[in-house]
Amino acid sequence: TECRAGQVARAFFEAATKLSDDNEDILPQEDAPDLKLSVFFLFSELFPEFVCDKDRDGPGKGGLMRLQFNKIGYEIYDKEQSRRVPAVRAKPGNPGYGFRRARWRNTLEGEDLAVCESVLKQLGVAGERVERVKQRVNDIRVQWEAVRR
Repeated sequence: TECRAGQVARAFFEAATKLSDDNEDILPQEDAPDLKLSVFFLFSELFPEFVCDKDRDGPGKGGLMRLQFNKIGYEIYDKEQSRRVPAVRAKPGNPGYGFRRARWRNTLEGEDLAVCESVLKQLGVAGERVERVKQRVNDIRVQWEAVRR
């Protein structure tokens, strides 16, 4: 069976992202030096206890590293190399890797909001934290769409 961190990561992908009809849509697996908009970055901010941090003793011991987290993402989405996402340790303009046809959910309205809330509640996430996840996913969605234009 999958460890709790893996279950939480999988649920986070489901709650925060969705498959898009638009072939141009992609979400980054890495962060740019000046802009942290990757799926892992937001997961690590919202669920730090499920992230492995080499510099930190304590709760993150059984957590996921970026590589493991992204691997879960690639079970859900195809991997795509694209100039639309940052490349790690590469020259600007070099293609990075991302989750093909993935997009952030609009967690403040409609079906996306309902899915996000329901997935997080099934996971046992408390109300206040659900609100924070919804707010931050929407913040990042707005930022990512602005950067993409």
